[in-house]
Amino acid sequence: MKRNKKKLVKFLEVDELKRYEEPLLNKAKNAIENEERNEKLSPTEKIAIRDFAVISLVYSCALRISEACKLELDDIDLDKKTLIVIDGKGGDRTVSIPEPAIKILRKWIEVRPNWNNNPYFFTNIKGTTRPGKIRPLNSKYYNQLCNRLAEQSGVLLRDGNKPHPHTLRHSRAMELYDNGVTLDILQALLGHSQLSTTQIYAEVRNEKIIDAQQKVVGGISTI
Repeated sequence: MKRNKKKLVKFLEVDELKRYEEPLLNKAKNAIENEERNEKLSPTEKIAIRDFAVISLVYSCALRISEACKLELDDIDLDKKTLIVIDGKGGDRTVSIPEPAIKILRKWIEVRPNWNNNPYFFTNIKGTTRPGKIRPLNSKYYNQLCNRLAEQSGVLLRDGNKPHPHTLRHSRAMELYDNGVTLDILQALLGHSQLSTTQIYAEVRNEKIIDAQQKVVGGISTI
């Protein structure tokens, strides 16, 4: 009986990720430089800071984009460098925020519009989407943003498709796995209810070993 082959996760290596985020990083840097010169920021500049903060948080904390969009102000403690994901698929979890992401998150807080009664950490720039309705940012917007970053940077996945927000989550998980983080710790970070779900990251590297074994013949003799 033919076995169904598991689909391996799609991710970017660290150098690819840096090239991928560069167009957005440059926009955010320019906006921050203008803000530090006491220039009034345009809505577009504030959006650049917000969007880079979202992308940085999704990647550095290996979040689902929906989790990032639903974060509330009370869920993030920048002094303690932690955030709480409420009702994730694997239950509530506390996640440590790496220092590089803290910097852009603090900058976002400085320019974040103070909409009355809006509890969300990430808000839109011009107000609520509908009068009287307060809701988190639409995660589909970040799918579109990731498509634009792929076009601007020229960075694609191995299969030729464009990265999407979940690619950032997978990329961070692979980076941590490659640096010796064990699967049980990864499971807790990612909020997986089953360890078997987390094992896909080990399987990716096993697949690369198999591929290398076939391509790198070195001094193997042949008849």
